[in-house]
Amino acid sequence: MTCLLVCFPGAPRPCEEAVRKEVLLDAALGHRVAELCASASEPPSLNTVFRTLASEDIPDLPPGGGLYCKATVIAEAYSQFCQASRQRCVKGQKGAEEPTGAQSISALHLEA
Repeated sequence: MTCLLVCFPGAPRPCEEAVRKEVLLDAALGHRVAELCASASEPPSLNTVFRTLASEDIPDLPPGGGLYCKATVIAEAYSQFCQASRQRCVKGQKGAEEPTGAQSISALHLEA
């Protein structure tokens, strides 16, 4: 398969404001995922985190796809939090449980 990308000299460039909003939204989602995971007595599943976020009013989500467009950002933040918390657990309890694989975006069973 071949893909050709034709760029015209007068084509619009990405708006700096839109790029800035995208970066801020990704950071806000990452912080919210960390808050949800840290506030629970036992780490919630990725599905639980996603459903909780879906029930919240989050500004500046992409039109047309909403939170589902940010599923990879959410899964990445969840994975990073799980890895960090497992490392703290292993360091604090030498010989504690070995970390298991973090859930990936493919583990999401999204129900509308």
